[in-house]
Order: sequence, then C-alpha cells, then structure tokens
Amino acid sequence: MKIPANDRYGPAPKVLVTGATGFIGRTLTQRLLERQHPVNVLSRRAAQGGVDQGECSAFTGDINDAALLRQACRGVDTVFHLAAYAHVNHHDVTLMRATNVEGTRSLLEAAVAEGVRRIVFFSSSLAAAEEARLSDYGRAKRDAEILLLEAAAAGRIEVCCLRPVNVYGLGMQGNLMTMIRLINKGVFPPLPRPAASVSLVGSQDLCQAALLAAVAPRADGKVYEVTDGRTYTMKGLEVSIRQALGRPVPRWEMPLPVLWLGMAALEIAGRVLRLDNAPGLRNYRTLSTDSVFSCEKLQQELGYNPAATFTGELPAIVAQLDRPAQ
Repeated sequence: MKIPANDRYGPAPKVLVTGATGFIGRTLTQRLLERQHPVNVLSRRAAQGGVDQGECSAFTGDINDAALLRQACRGVDTVFHLAAYAHVNHHDVTLMRATNVEGTRSLLEAAVAEGVRRIVFFSSSLAAAEEARLSDYGRAKRDAEILLLEAAAAGRIEVCCLRPVNVYGLGMQGNLMTMIRLINKGVFPPLPRPAASVSLVGSQDLCQAALLAAVAPRADGKVYEVTDGRTYTMKGLEVSIRQALGRPVPRWEMPLPVLWLGMAALEIAGRVLRLDNAPGLRNYRTLSTDSVFSCEKLQQELGYNPAATFTGELPAIVAQLDRPAQ
C-alpha cells in the first residue's frame, strides 16, 4: 500500500511536512516528491542543503504562528508532523513543551480549520515509558499524542501516531552517531557484557511506515511502534562499528560502575562548559538499559515490511565521516 500517485485514482494529494529540514523530514520529503506529491514544507529556518526546496512550497517560521500554519495547511490532504524540540542532555523544558505540545495543538487547530483529512504524528518510543520513568521529552511527546488522539476520537480529524525507536541512516544524529564519532576518534570505551538490548529502525523504513499510516483506513486513531524488526545489543553495535571503521576490537571491557563514573564526569563537564548534547548519564542509560519494542502490530495491520538493517547501512554511514589521520 502506498499513497496514490498520478494514476487512475487521480493526482496525488497535496501534503505538508513539518520539520522538513531535519534528518527524517528531508528523507520523507524526498520520498513524497518521488511519488509526485505537491509538497508544502514547514521549518523554523530556511533549508540548508538536503531536498531542493524549489521543488516544494516552503513556509518558514514558528510552529505556534497560527496564520502561518493556516497557510501551510491550505489545500492539504495529509500532514506529516515531525517538527519538534529534540531531547538533549541540557534542555529547556519550557521551550520543549511550547514546541512539542503547544506547537502540535496549534497545528491541529490549523489543520482542522483548513479541512486536512489526516495527521501522521512522529512521536517517540520514549512516550511508551511507564509514568515514573518518563523523560521530559517522552512526556511532551505523549501529551501531544493525547491531544491528537482526543481530536480523532471526537471526529474532528483523522490521526495516526508513530513511535519510532532510534533511527539510523545517512544524515543520522543522536546517540548512535555520537557513539560512531567517539569510536572513530578512539575515545569510546569498550562496553561491558552483558550489554543492553535495543531496537532500531532505518530512516527509509520509517518513511515507509509513515506513507502506510497516511492512507490505511484502520490506522486512524492508532499508535504504532516502528522498528526494523530486529533486536541488537549495544556491545554488538560497538563491535560492528569498530569493524566498519577498521578499528581493533579491544580485548578488555570497561566495568559498568566505571562507565557510569566516566559518563557522570562528562555530563558535569558539559554543564560547566555549556556544551550542547555533550555525552552524559542519558547516554549511560542508553548503553546499559534494555529498550526493545515490536513492530508486529504495524506489520499485521498496515503491511509494513522493513528492509534495512543497521549493519547493512553502516558502511555508507561511516564512509561519510571525516576520519582523523592514522
């Protein structure tokens, strides 16, 4: 199943992608353009590289600008909502909620006013955590889900929420990319065993899930976890990255308490030096805590069929790195 292109069903409908200049937003926008969709893109700042914005109708500004949102939603059938304040070690909770929750509310009101059929919301697997373990980011994503799903239940608009796990692919950021860069620099410690188990998803597979969520009637009002259908271990990822980079795999492993101390020291240094997204205890929790999800519901209900694997994508990812001199 896919969003219809120019065929016997008529022209492909116009769509809006918010957060279109981000890693996933650029990939999704390109996929939509390949399917001959008229695409509106909304971003906080003008695009720098990536998809040629000349192929799209670009809207630049704040996610809470009601007039701008009405213009961006005009004539649109489906909104793919990716715009968000990303979680980092040292974040502004007020700004996060203003963007991730109130921004979603503003977009919802504009979409309803302009007659948009469906919103596909890119949430996060962090929204699935137990209440006591919800991060500020996970809570903001869950609150945004709730307001959208309530609107769907009231019949105001169709909504499908996707909860992707950590995403890999060309242009990736976040914990995995930090790990790759640190290993490339020769400063990443060999992780202990047993290592945490994690789920991941490729950027192209996540876009496939979004395209399916946009058109499947049964997706309305649903929440789907999105993975590549495999389970990895952090130790296995570390070894695969070292091998892809041509780095030796150390014979020793750092004890877990020592790893905690090291990450705590890095977090303190990051706070003192006011470094954005510096490694810290958030990364330690990622390395030491299981985070496994299932895409079975998405496969069974929407026909999702993930094709990528992290190890398969890894050579292309590391090929883009500027390696230090040996």
